[in-house]
Amino acid sequence: MMHPQIEDEEIIERYVRNQLAEAERKAFEEHFFGCDDCFEKLQVAERFVAGVRDAASRGLLAREVEDTSRGSSWRGWLVPAFGVSVCAALVLAAFSGWLYFSQMPKLREQLGRSAEDLRAQQTARAALERQTASSIQSELNLPLVMLQATRDVQTAPNEVSIPSGAKHLVLWVEVPAGKSNSFRLQVDTADNRTIETLDNLQRNSYGALAVGLPVEALQPGDYRIKLTAEPPPASLLAEYRLRIRRP
Repeated sequence: MMHPQIEDEEIIERYVRNQLAEAERKAFEEHFFGCDDCFEKLQVAERFVAGVRDAASRGLLAREVEDTSRGSSWRGWLVPAFGVSVCAALVLAAFSGWLYFSQMPKLREQLGRSAEDLRAQQTARAALERQTASSIQSELNLPLVMLQATRDVQTAPNEVSIPSGAKHLVLWVEVPAGKSNSFRLQVDTADNRTIETLDNLQRNSYGALAVGLPVEALQPGDYRIKLTAEPPPASLLAEYRLRIRRP
């Protein structure tokens, strides 16, 4: 069975309506099993007829529509159906082409930037975790000095020896009662060079200030520490002398 005969004798339409003789039916089946074009047209026709009949059974279409689908004007329904399918395929192809050539480069660029940002965040987070783990790691022989206010330049300064490996020096400062609730501690060298200023200090549960200073900024020598009340105008509450020693 050849395509001209199938078209001229409306073989597909008659096959769907079960109007072919036994010999014609077998010949057409042998043909469309090896012909992709006819097989696709047959599937479309069967789906169309099934859809029309289902709609008619639900009352969505008038009975005459179903009768028309069974009658001689079948081709009038089939041609628009093929036209709609072709239009839908063209629209889909056009949209796919636009998406691939226009949007995909932008999406790939955005994805690349997102991946770079994620890697940068992961790197920063890993560095922060290492820094945090290092800062909270327990220190052995943590040096601590309880500062006594200096009233006479001839008085011996507070002394502390910083052991090897220590990272912080803890200053314990007794705060006079009845003073401000917020304090500033300023650490100067003997030649009046400020190396550390700590603001907004609060009393601990013992009514004192406990302050940690990084020892890397504290070279052996003499220092002067000023305790002032906040907020401004700041008033000097006490002054301390401190001598740093290293083994």
